[in-house]
Amino acid sequence: MKIRLLVPLLSLPLFVTAQDAQQLLNDGLKKAQAGQVREAVTLFNQSLAQKDDYPVRQSRGMAYSLLRNYDEAVQDFTKAIQFKADAKKSFLARGIARKKLTDYQGALADFSSAIKIDPKMADAYYNRALVYELLENTDKACADYKQALSAGFKPAELKVETCNSPLPVPPNRRPLLTLAGTSTDTKYGLTKDNPVRVGTSPAGEYENLTTYLDLLRDGQGKPIEFKKTGTLPYASNNAPNGKGTIEVIEVNYRDGKNVAKKATLYLTIFDFDTPKAPAGLSTVKR
Repeated sequence: MKIRLLVPLLSLPLFVTAQDAQQLLNDGLKKAQAGQVREAVTLFNQSLAQKDDYPVRQSRGMAYSLLRNYDEAVQDFTKAIQFKADAKKSFLARGIARKKLTDYQGALADFSSAIKIDPKMADAYYNRALVYELLENTDKACADYKQALSAGFKPAELKVETCNSPLPVPPNRRPLLTLAGTSTDTKYGLTKDNPVRVGTSPAGEYENLTTYLDLLRDGQGKPIEFKKTGTLPYASNNAPNGKGTIEVIEVNYRDGKNVAKKATLYLTIFDFDTPKAPAGLSTVKR
């Protein structure tokens, strides 16, 4: 009577699982590069379920950032750093995500960590300078812009020129660091006669407008989806010849009962008046 030896089957699934995890990661990266970011996240989730490591955490964090899910991005970059303590790109990416969440001190710490790992990391200097400029620490901002330029980061050139020859500061140039809650005015930001006055930022002309939209949350606490659909004329003493514009933004979101909603927001960069979230929306909880 021949005795047949049974080969243990445990080793084969482990090998296949590792291969599958890598393939899922690769497929997710291809989806992300093709602009199919939500599909990429799904593949990263599947890869992560099989193997939790630095590449998939970093990749999913970048995908979440593209989707403006900055809270989730920060969590993934934090885990990536736990896997790889010298991951300068993870520190940089987490700093950018924290800046989007108006966690400015956290962002500064991350950019500084990236620079400590790589003292020639130009984009870390540049992003740290942007935060310093938002916080109106001009000396540190200019020092970092100069470091970024000397490291070959060409976008810093205009910033350095401004540092060397400062321009007059217009009345509507105010840093937007947070939103002042939700407005009780049901027309606030929802009609062209009562636009949100976000002003301009020291860090860039449309920085406040982008920050405002990034800080809005729906009834589920999630980021809103938005797209610009047009512009309207707007009279302002801060605009050239008094002729400014209102940005018309179409917004899709879900209310507290998870019902899909749509609204049109009106925002202008030509005046500043401590922005709030419009009725029906909220802002990032800090």
